[in-house]
Amino acid sequence: MAHDHTHVHDLPASAAENRPLRRAYWISIALNFSFVVLEVVVGHFSHSLGLISDAGHKMLDVIALAIALVGFHLARRPSSDAQRISASIALVNTLVLIGAVGVIIWESVGKFGHPEPVDGAAVSWTAAVGIVVCGLSAWLLMRHQGDINTRAAFLHMATDSLLSLGIVIAGIVIHWTGLYIIDPIISLVVAAAILVNTLRLLRDAMRTLFGK
Repeated sequence: MAHDHTHVHDLPASAAENRPLRRAYWISIALNFSFVVLEVVVGHFSHSLGLISDAGHKMLDVIALAIALVGFHLARRPSSDAQRISASIALVNTLVLIGAVGVIIWESVGKFGHPEPVDGAAVSWTAAVGIVVCGLSAWLLMRHQGDINTRAAFLHMATDSLLSLGIVIAGIVIHWTGLYIIDPIISLVVAAAILVNTLRLLRDAMRTLFGK
């Protein structure tokens, strides 16, 4: 679950003119960002921290895809410039995500004492959409696995489908058993995955920017 989303140090300069690959990235970014918005909205109205947490996790995918896309557009510049710009983008986003993780953990701990009713069916259906989004994104990128960054992005999408499947199952359990305590547990697990990968991204960005 805690896979590495970081590749700020290895940008695919050779793919600068590869329009089909860039199109695949644009479509994947649009799909995943739209799903992030969907999860936040449904999570809010269904009182599910699990969905909102997963939205934060999916933002890591959006960031990773965006960084690779920036690499394509900057590929004609000196490699050091492209790396530093991509690392700067990553750094800003990691700081935002770390703050988001703090909020998720705070809200999750609060829910342990007073778990709110959660719409398990809405959670399951939304997470099922996530499986479709990850699967479609993986299929788009699968045809371009000759590039190391694209291969990594493909693996991210494929493994994220497993996390979405876990949330689907949790939503079904909540729906049929009324065990609302499962929702904050899910959110903490997802928060841990976000934190691990965000810290990896932060480490790589700092190394690129400061040479450490």
